[in-house]
Amino acid sequence: MTGTANAPVEHQIETSPGRRSARRRALIAGATGNIVEWFDFTIYGFTAAVLATVFFPPEFGSGALLATFALYGVAFLARPAGGIFFGRLGDRLGRRRSLSLAITLMGCSTAAIGLLPTYASIGVAAPLLLLLCRLVQGFSAGGEYTGAATFVVEHAPSHRRGLYAGIISSSSFVGSILATVTVLSFSLVGAEHFADGGWRWPFIIGGVVAMVGLFMRLAVEETPAFKEMQENDSLPTRPLADLFRNHWRTLLTSFVYFASLGVVTHMLLGYMPTFLVISADVPSTVALLMTTGALVLAVPLFIFFGATVDRIGRRPLVRIGMVMSVFVSVPSYLLIGTGNAFAIAVALAALVVALSLLASALLVILEMMPTHARFTGTAIPYNVAYALFAGTAPLVCASLVNATGSNLSPAFYATAIALIALPILWRGIPETKDWSATQGSATK
Repeated sequence: MTGTANAPVEHQIETSPGRRSARRRALIAGATGNIVEWFDFTIYGFTAAVLATVFFPPEFGSGALLATFALYGVAFLARPAGGIFFGRLGDRLGRRRSLSLAITLMGCSTAAIGLLPTYASIGVAAPLLLLLCRLVQGFSAGGEYTGAATFVVEHAPSHRRGLYAGIISSSSFVGSILATVTVLSFSLVGAEHFADGGWRWPFIIGGVVAMVGLFMRLAVEETPAFKEMQENDSLPTRPLADLFRNHWRTLLTSFVYFASLGVVTHMLLGYMPTFLVISADVPSTVALLMTTGALVLAVPLFIFFGATVDRIGRRPLVRIGMVMSVFVSVPSYLLIGTGNAFAIAVALAALVVALSLLASALLVILEMMPTHARFTGTAIPYNVAYALFAGTAPLVCASLVNATGSNLSPAFYATAIALIALPILWRGIPETKDWSATQGSATK
């Protein structure tokens, strides 16, 4: 199947009446769900210090924070199972149905965290219940990001797929920004009151917003690519088996890409506020504001670079991002360690630029995957990589600092991951600018 062969179908789809409105609704619905996922996960990372005191015994001391970060990582262990489940559901029964179920589970588990009793109330059962909620969060998140990206890109016109993918990627940080604003708003009541119960409200709000996202998704039609498979009676029966048999190179490239992207992302989201406090002696509130500023910068950059790949192609920006990821971490962490506000701002901006460039490769991953297994094919490598590398990044960083005594050890860790990924991605990321949305992978 070639892009030329699919061009008439694709053109007909893109120019049919009502498509512009349908695309807009699909983009909003996809972005809303992604915002909810990242809102929920970021809340946990930004309230980790409080959760450590609420859900673990006082005698744990500094170990309580490590245990809290461990639960942050544990949620990612459930993501591969969620990726397989929601991926198969999305490829066989529809993208919309899968995404609606995912956001429902995410909302319920997030709200449940806000309602949990504390260690002081029920003892060891408290962290166990928190663990359960985090596992459900992780399972549902397994179908969210890549599913939303698949949903939106399949709705997008061929000449704006990069822009649509950039908006979806940027929506992740919109969720994180909203989470930060919410946490800071409730923390204004004072540290004591926030620890006594104020921390609950951000989680409850996250659950309510998820239900709003659910209704928006239910109001959107299925993607044209999936409808075409339905009309042609070509829905997959064994998408997972086909992926591992015929597209394993694409899966491997995707895994390496998501591992590299995940480490950079979650070192920024999950660990950077803690690093600013420890290394730069920045007050916790100021650390959150600085991190939020970096995320605000990321939103337009993601959209800009997404639109740019539509014009100049995928490879140039992706390769610049890969090279920059190798060289940016150590200098940035050195600048942050100075404690100078301007130096910290420059360092965070450099990290965000590298992340934004690297994130533009998401579109390539989607275009590489065959249509009949696109949801599953992106969900599995994404979630396995995030389980092994992204979700554990805050814990690994904190452990490296404790073990080595060097605040620079997280930067060397990120650099090592980028160095390993560079040659694989340099060769494995193709130019897909002119590929059809229904073409899928040309590699085996």
